[in-house]
Amino acid sequence: MKAIVVEKPGGPEVLKPVDVDEKTPRRNEALVKLEAVGMNRIDIWIRSGLYKVSLPRIIGADGAGVVEAVGEDVTNVAAGDRVLIDPAITCGRCRFCLRGFDSLCENHRLLGHGIDGTYAEKIVVPAINLHHVPRELSTVQAACIMVNYATIWHALVTRAGLAPGSTVLVIGAGSGVGVAAVQMCKLFGCTVVATVGDDWKAEKAYRIGADYVVNRRKRSISEAVNEYTGGRGVDLVVEHAGQAVWDEAVKSLSPGGKLVYLGATSGESAAINIRYTYRRQHSFIGSYGWNKHEIPHVIQLFDKGLLRPIIHTTYPLTEAAEAHRLMESDNFFGKIILIP
Repeated sequence: MKAIVVEKPGGPEVLKPVDVDEKTPRRNEALVKLEAVGMNRIDIWIRSGLYKVSLPRIIGADGAGVVEAVGEDVTNVAAGDRVLIDPAITCGRCRFCLRGFDSLCENHRLLGHGIDGTYAEKIVVPAINLHHVPRELSTVQAACIMVNYATIWHALVTRAGLAPGSTVLVIGAGSGVGVAAVQMCKLFGCTVVATVGDDWKAEKAYRIGADYVVNRRKRSISEAVNEYTGGRGVDLVVEHAGQAVWDEAVKSLSPGGKLVYLGATSGESAAINIRYTYRRQHSFIGSYGWNKHEIPHVIQLFDKGLLRPIIHTTYPLTEAAEAHRLMESDNFFGKIILIP
């Protein structure tokens, strides 16, 4: 079968289709014929060498397709089922898994990072990591769900305890997680201030529910937040951009506000004024991935039509290099999908 294999770190040009052996599902595993692969920033970080992984590696975490075969003892899916893949492979045995916090699994492996991923025509995964595609969604739409929407549910609901009616600042509303955050916050009846980096993205942010939109290249985020909230600030900031906007995000918080952070696209080091933040009783909450028991809640929202993925464009899997160039340009809004 064809797959995109990273043999050495580098630019998009290292992404070339090669022939690899097709695997056979063993006990409790299933073989999925992939119909769509969702791109994420981690794909770029692994390809570029920012994240050190054992090479060669088939990258890619998000994916959806059709079950082609199952191994012994598999009962939750059958050949012909449309499925989306939970890319977090966890042990189910460690102290974190046993208390339902498997996003901290001591043996955690993410597809495309610690194990070969979804940039391929087919993949074998534990059957427990497969979920049926919501009835009203295509497999292309389903490939948008896990890394973005499950991550945001975990960050907003589990980690930050999002309260209905809150005022929320969503950094980077044009990204996959940004879109998911805006949509999820609106389901909770929140007022959403969204940031974008280009004027053309502002209208799209409004269309998905943002109440206010700030072009961070043209205006101070915290000053805009101060204006929109009548000087109160926001109850919660959803932050995944990192160093470039961290200070502005902190300044946007109201007294007693929370900042939940789940990425560091622009840099991983940021300063903090300790006295300013403890006097205002701010909370800083790290969030990573999702717990397995949260996934059904997310899928149900799609099943009921309450959430809908936003897809910017699709590329053939063989054009993964061009897709990576687009993601690195930031000239997109929503999810970029590869079609095997």
